[in-house]
Amino acid sequence: MSNRKEGFTLIELSLSIVFIALLSLSIVVTILNTVSAYRRGLTLNQINTVGMAVVDDMRAAVQNSSTRSLVNECSMVYTDNTMRTNCINSGAANFVSVKRTATVKIGNKEEKNVPVFGAFCTGSYSYIWNSGYFWAEGATVQNANKAYVAYNQNGVVKTRTDFRLLKIRDDSRYVCELAFKSNYNYNFNGFSGGFNISSMTIAGDPVELLENKEGNDMAIYDLSATAPAVSVNEDNMFYFVSFILGTTRGGANIKANGKSCAAPEDSGLEDFDYCAINKFNFAAQANGG
Repeated sequence: MSNRKEGFTLIELSLSIVFIALLSLSIVVTILNTVSAYRRGLTLNQINTVGMAVVDDMRAAVQNSSTRSLVNECSMVYTDNTMRTNCINSGAANFVSVKRTATVKIGNKEEKNVPVFGAFCTGSYSYIWNSGYFWAEGATVQNANKAYVAYNQNGVVKTRTDFRLLKIRDDSRYVCELAFKSNYNYNFNGFSGGFNISSMTIAGDPVELLENKEGNDMAIYDLSATAPAVSVNEDNMFYFVSFILGTTRGGANIKANGKSCAAPEDSGLEDFDYCAINKFNFAAQANGG
């Protein structure tokens, strides 16, 4: 009878442990990648959902705005011949969209001429925005502060500063007109400070369309609108609007190629699962009287 005992050798045990460890590691990596992909997809879905809600709101505002020719407003508002001529030649674009640019440091990179705040005036409501760079991780806006809005409400002047996208009733497009007139610049990028419309009475409270709620930390990074094109019979006007909406986490960079989240080596950040950015373009027709 043999006294030999059956069992595993030390080498076999070592190989088994290594195999189990590698298998466990691959399972963990797979789970982490799956969770990461899910979070990125969820963030992008939130951007698209919120972006479409903003599009719907702006489109409705345009549809209810007046079809009155804005070029006529140039002659009514400006007494200076040069300003009036340039206003007419631009199709009165300054009554529709204004914005300011500044230098923004994103991680280790400096980007110049980045939009930091502005306004879009539809003729029924005006939308005033502060760039996501004011809240973004790893980003610093240089030589510019958030825009403020000073408005008159029932005889009391109130001021708002900490907003991302503010909606104000403004049938006369006073927000854009005043911003342009007070700091005239042919490129519409020279005005600073804010929107002091305290001489205009606001009905009701301004509405914040991008409140910073849990899981909804996003902001406008740029917004542009063309001067409205007037139809042949002049009974309607067509607006073309474009805006960039992104998260304030993960190093969004609209100056980067493809308007994307910054690369890890540029941003120094790791929270890329919560970074998403998208550009929204839409056309809207004004039907008001």
